[in-house]
Amino acid sequence: MNPLRYLASPRPFAEISTSTNKEIKERLNYVSSMRIIPHFKISEAEEQALLSYQDACSTLTEDSPTKQESETAKACIQEYEQSLERNNTPANLSFDLATKTKLGEELDNLWNMWIFTSYEKYLPEDIIEEARRHPSAQVSDPWHRAFWRLFQGRLEAETESFEKVVTGQNCHNECPTFLLLALLCERHTLDWDETVLLIRACAGAGDEVVVPGTDLVEFFKKRDLSGLATRLDRDEASISLSSEYVMGVGSLVLAFYASHLPEFLFDREEVDPVDWVAKEPLLLLCDLEQGQEQAFRFMMQEMFERMANDESDHEDIYDDWDNDDEFDEGAASDESEDY
Repeated sequence: MNPLRYLASPRPFAEISTSTNKEIKERLNYVSSMRIIPHFKISEAEEQALLSYQDACSTLTEDSPTKQESETAKACIQEYEQSLERNNTPANLSFDLATKTKLGEELDNLWNMWIFTSYEKYLPEDIIEEARRHPSAQVSDPWHRAFWRLFQGRLEAETESFEKVVTGQNCHNECPTFLLLALLCERHTLDWDETVLLIRACAGAGDEVVVPGTDLVEFFKKRDLSGLATRLDRDEASISLSSEYVMGVGSLVLAFYASHLPEFLFDREEVDPVDWVAKEPLLLLCDLEQGQEQAFRFMMQEMFERMANDESDHEDIYDDWDNDDEFDEGAASDESEDY
């Protein structure tokens, strides 16, 4: 059975004059998804048109526009979407909920597996021992390579068209898989380049998935503090609770480390992780000439024991995720505006 069977083809956005608030927000999500792509390079005039389109959509969804403002915004939206047409055919940019949900689940698993491989050998021994006996650790294809191999095949077939889209050409209908991936990367706060690399790694030949940069201790050894900060920031942004276990390890355990390692190792007053300042525990790890793996493993063990023995900290872990809109029950319903 085809693993991609749940990924339906997109359709044009609904006519703006009859669009619901959710259908207008779809347009905003499209703009955001294009702007996260590092090599999205369009002309100044095209950039201004895109920003005007974004502002017009925001006017209809966030403000209380007058009739004149509403009509002006709708005219702007209509004009921009007409500019994306090719051979009088509208650009198909609207994906159904089932398609977005399916790819979202696959991306959650992809990134959770990467985070698991990064932290696995430093997790407390009792957690690892218990994880090895868990059914989720016995699955034959934990990375879902059957899915990603076919998905990568579509990406390869669409690469030329997508490269045209990110430079301002109207080839959107020839690269729907890339557009869907961009949308879900933006919605799930995933780094574009790393996601593409992970998909390529899962689609590769051989029995093992060889992914880059999975050992956090290598950052200590190289004293690559900005690289470590960036890695931890992306892990925190991407960890998901969409499944209860990852290779037998509770998702909440991985979420604990993904959300607490950054603040344990860095002062994070600055938004950009490159500007974070290393705290004493991190500096001590970097200064060690040997035994960094053992020291980091001991630190991870202590962090977990402290959390397990401190009820308030333990509750904070759950509160952080319970309050996250991404995991609200409404996120899986047709009423959700997350997608």
